[in-house]
Amino acid sequence: MVGKDSIGGFPMAGPRRTGTPPANRNRTATPNALPVAPQRNAPVPTGPGPVIPLHVIDAPTQRLYAVAVYAALFAWKVYDWTQVVEGNTESFWLFLKWIALDLTFLFGLPELRIPWLELSQSFVVFAFVGHALVDWMFMFNIGLPWQTWLFGFVKIFYDRELAITEHQVKVSSILYNHSLLMGRQIINILPEGSVVLNPENTPYCIGADKKLASIPLFFNATTPIDVEIIRTDLETNEHEVIKLTRSQLKEIKNEVKRNADDEIFTVKYNFPVKKPGAYRLGKALDEYKLEVHRRTPLTFVVPCPRASVGVVPSQNRCVGDLSDLSLSVDGTPPLKVVYSRTVNGKDHSFNVQSLQPEGFSSPLLGASRSLAKLVEDDDVSWARAQRVPVSLNESMNAGGAWQYSVDEVHDAFGNVVSYTGHADDLDPKTKPKHLVQNLYVKERPRVRLEGCDVRNPLKVARGGSKDLPIRYELPGPVPEDTTHHIIWQFSPIDTLTKSGDHGDIVSIGSYDAKNARDRPRISTPGLYTVKSVFAGDCEGEVQEPSSCLLLNPLEPKLTLRSEEIPDTCAGNSIGLRVDMDLIGTPPFNVRYEVISNGQRSAERIKVNGLRFQQELIPRIAGHHKYVFTHIGDAIYEPQKLSGSEYTLEQDVKPAASASIVQTGNMAACLNDDVSVDVSLQGDAPFTLEWEVIHDGKRKQHKVKDIQSNKYQIKTGSLGKGGEYTLALTSVMDKRACRNFLQDEVKISVRRQNPRAAFGLIDAKRRTMAVEGSTIKLPLRLTGEGPWKVFYSNVNDTSRNAPRVLEKTIRHDNDFLDVRTKGIFQITDVWDRQCHGVVDPKASSFEVNWFARPELAVVQSAHVKPDGTNNFVVSDVCEGDVSGFEVALKGTPPFHVEYQIRHQPASGPASISRKDFDAALGKGSVSADTSRAGQYTYTFNTLSDNLYNNDRTFKSVTVKQKVNQKPTASFVKPGQTFKYCKTDQGESESIPIALNGVPPFNLEFEIRHQSSPIPEVYRTPAINSNSYEIQIPRHQLRLGTQTIRIRSVRDGSGCHSISDYTSSHRDAPEAKANSVQIQLFEAPTIYPLETRTDYCVGERLGYSLAGAAPFEVWYTFNGEESRARSSTTTFRRIAEHPGEFTITSVSDRASECRAPVSFSKTIHPLPAARISKGKEVYTDIHEGGEVEILFEFYGTPPFEFTYTRSTNPKKKNERPTVLETKHDISDEYSKVIKASQEGTYEVVAIKDRFCAFSTQMLGVEYVEGKDGRLLKYQ
Repeated sequence: MVGKDSIGGFPMAGPRRTGTPPANRNRTATPNALPVAPQRNAPVPTGPGPVIPLHVIDAPTQRLYAVAVYAALFAWKVYDWTQVVEGNTESFWLFLKWIALDLTFLFGLPELRIPWLELSQSFVVFAFVGHALVDWMFMFNIGLPWQTWLFGFVKIFYDRELAITEHQVKVSSILYNHSLLMGRQIINILPEGSVVLNPENTPYCIGADKKLASIPLFFNATTPIDVEIIRTDLETNEHEVIKLTRSQLKEIKNEVKRNADDEIFTVKYNFPVKKPGAYRLGKALDEYKLEVHRRTPLTFVVPCPRASVGVVPSQNRCVGDLSDLSLSVDGTPPLKVVYSRTVNGKDHSFNVQSLQPEGFSSPLLGASRSLAKLVEDDDVSWARAQRVPVSLNESMNAGGAWQYSVDEVHDAFGNVVSYTGHADDLDPKTKPKHLVQNLYVKERPRVRLEGCDVRNPLKVARGGSKDLPIRYELPGPVPEDTTHHIIWQFSPIDTLTKSGDHGDIVSIGSYDAKNARDRPRISTPGLYTVKSVFAGDCEGEVQEPSSCLLLNPLEPKLTLRSEEIPDTCAGNSIGLRVDMDLIGTPPFNVRYEVISNGQRSAERIKVNGLRFQQELIPRIAGHHKYVFTHIGDAIYEPQKLSGSEYTLEQDVKPAASASIVQTGNMAACLNDDVSVDVSLQGDAPFTLEWEVIHDGKRKQHKVKDIQSNKYQIKTGSLGKGGEYTLALTSVMDKRACRNFLQDEVKISVRRQNPRAAFGLIDAKRRTMAVEGSTIKLPLRLTGEGPWKVFYSNVNDTSRNAPRVLEKTIRHDNDFLDVRTKGIFQITDVWDRQCHGVVDPKASSFEVNWFARPELAVVQSAHVKPDGTNNFVVSDVCEGDVSGFEVALKGTPPFHVEYQIRHQPASGPASISRKDFDAALGKGSVSADTSRAGQYTYTFNTLSDNLYNNDRTFKSVTVKQKVNQKPTASFVKPGQTFKYCKTDQGESESIPIALNGVPPFNLEFEIRHQSSPIPEVYRTPAINSNSYEIQIPRHQLRLGTQTIRIRSVRDGSGCHSISDYTSSHRDAPEAKANSVQIQLFEAPTIYPLETRTDYCVGERLGYSLAGAAPFEVWYTFNGEESRARSSTTTFRRIAEHPGEFTITSVSDRASECRAPVSFSKTIHPLPAARISKGKEVYTDIHEGGEVEILFEFYGTPPFEFTYTRSTNPKKKNERPTVLETKHDISDEYSKVIKASQEGTYEVVAIKDRFCAFSTQMLGVEYVEGKDGRLLKYQ
């Protein structure tokens, strides 16, 4: 498998190019990115990929995990090796363990197929052979050339061993106990005294809240009697000599005396200064009237820097204006001021550096910027405080609240005055007014015209007015106050140029708007151009369109022309045709009144153009008068019309006509008749003719002498289905003018009546169903839904006649839901419109129920009835196989649920539930004989394929008694009885407990570990519930014998047999039902070394013989202890001095305790003290001498080594050893005189038996004739 960052199965070398994103990421490539070059001869990955996919854990991480596992195994191997080395033994089992672990790791690693770790078979075999060789050398304790180095490296991380007191101790804390060599003598050669003024050259300032400055004076090993300080004025360069007063000198002397006892040689005194100037130390005399001062650079005390914000005449600004602020900064130049600018709550910090007056020069401006070169007579006037103005002229491009405030001021010496509180202050103080300047920046408004320009002028009626459509806007959130002032230019309409611009006559108009929606009203026609807008003091921007043309259109006018519309038959006028000519702005609204036979009505016409024709044809005969009253257009409101030219009159006798009242098509059922209403117009009586068209055939009809204006046509019975058309052909009134008619109506007639019938289920109109379920009876319906189906249950005997039910059906192949059995019959049917018929051959459907399931117990020789639905099964023994059968009736498969109630001889009863499935009509039930007691089986739930949990089922009960099996067990199962071979007494009895009905018969098995064939032992009848086995000594052999109970039988005939065969005898259950007898030889112990004298920190080793683990009894300083050893080596490190004696030893395999006596004497490590074990500082002058006391503890004679090293000048400075000396003492103390400066301390000590050094790696013990000697490497 090739990973996304690999080529040919290996990760790509070098960093990935960040300019080209991976192909599997959805990113848009830049247009200038080069396409990825194809890889030539790239190896095609073959074979399966890693076992752990790379998208789960990538290849480097898998390699890291593999290396971590290998490192953990190696660390574990080294730990086991250290245990072998410390025990000076070997372990074959550890060798086998590491052979198996190395085999698993080395041969399993290639199977994971991790990239770069796909090792070849030959390499794995070679690596395994190498690891096996290392395992052999490690676990069999074969000496290695680098064994000492590796053992010491391991001890760095784990350095604990068992001590004689039987607890873990850190070996290094015993071997490197630095409390054995304590004390140091430090000799210092006193230097010459000195006085220094401000050695760190710290600058100071005075001003504001700081009334004085304290300059430090340091007195080193000096008691001053006269000190002079010279001050140079910064303004005049004049010198002033200041002497320390007697009280100040006395204070310094007291401090020197007070600290002299504490060996502190430097005293600091803070000299108070209240005036600015340049200070230096003039003269300093000690008590011997010697000059002790040191020359140091000048110390400058200057006025503290300060700054303030200039006062502005107005705090209001507009967006785009300059801030126009100034800062005044006072102090020693060059200065630096830090100020903050807060805009709408967002703070930004700025700083202005190198503030200095013109022509200013200062030594701090040079390349070195040092005061060390200034001499006493140099001019220091450059250090006086000066004022430097700073102009802040920024463009304010954001509206809102602006605040400028001074935060810090720095002078040339680094003095800082901060005006901001600490960030942790709970109650920050408000800055003074001279440090803060608040400004309010207003947004500039924008205006433009909406819906009006030169091409789309505003139109208003003459004498009327209209709002100038100005849109007022402000960037950002709109403030509450939106008052503004608008100025525009105006030229009358008749003064405009030919191009539509302003002419010679131009006037200026203005308006003060109260809010953003307030607009000026204009009424005079002409050109209006917005020139400017002001919001307070801020002038805004005028955007396009900015010009608007206002016009007064012509008033609307109407001219009428009319002519009569003659009747083609009688020649009478039937109406007027009116032509309208209009002037104005469309659309027009024309209102007129119609007066017909004394009845008045109002009409309205909307005209979209300048010409219009309207035909006025009344429906009734008589005199008709039309009066046009008002005319309006898009600009002018309706205006009243007056004059005879706006009144039209006529006498009308309309022609006869007829129309069908119904609209749309009509539907009818087969054999139904249809009625159609007709409305007649004209003078009665009327003659009406019509025709009915069907299947291409026309049938004419005519009715005369109709005296009413209403008439109803009846078609008669429509016996054929299809589409009929009833069309009016002509009408004639009393004037005998026959008029042609075109009105008609279509009638859709059903071709057949709706029908209803039952469908088939499995080719029958009869079905079987589960009782109580819903049965869907199929219906077959024709017609137009929805249908109403009427049906009844013929077998319903709850009343005299079957009840007829009604059901609405939506679909033609729907179902009829029923929940009872019987014969269901359809009695009637209706569809959406028509009454239908029922198919007599398919009008009935029969529904019946399936039979419910039944259960019965099959009787036999051991199953007998005991009343109704109760049965009894013969008694059985616990654990025997028993059961009974049940017979089932119904529709298989069956599901039976039953309850088992167990009542033991004592204690509460328990209830459990079980079930089983049966595919046939008979089922077998296994009886529960796992526990003794009375069992009751109650069958309470029976289900088959159709009925689930039949509630009508009557429960069936079966009872059986189970007799308890006898049991026999050891009172202490699993116990091991241990005996020594030297013990000649009788063996201990083994108690057994029996349960059941006496008498009992027992059978035992006795198996020796070296014999594959066990011995069987049978007991006679036992008439009690307890028994003890006596094992004679002659039946025991060295090793382990296992005694197990094989079988037991009681008086009830029940027999219990142990089922632990030879293959299961090591199982935990078998061991729990058995006991063991072990016979052992007595263990022995031998010391590994013949010497009897040891030192604290050395190891005492013994070799053990017997069966591990061992217990060793010993006494140490009169106290008896017991220790355990899991190996054949017993090793303990000597933590304290004393007498160590081993008294006895035993192993875990037996109870034998063999007495021994091996004694060792443990001597304490010698110790040495310098100066009573304390660190003593002694100051001497050159040529002085100090006596150094050495004290020794241990057994004389003593040999010791001490060193002299440099005194560290700094805290973490490491001293250097100047010389090393050796000496011998037969006494417990020795005095040596020293006069050289340095630190004296003991690094090694040796007495008659033991030795100790602070560098134990460089010291080893050598056996000599007088004891153990030190040898330095």
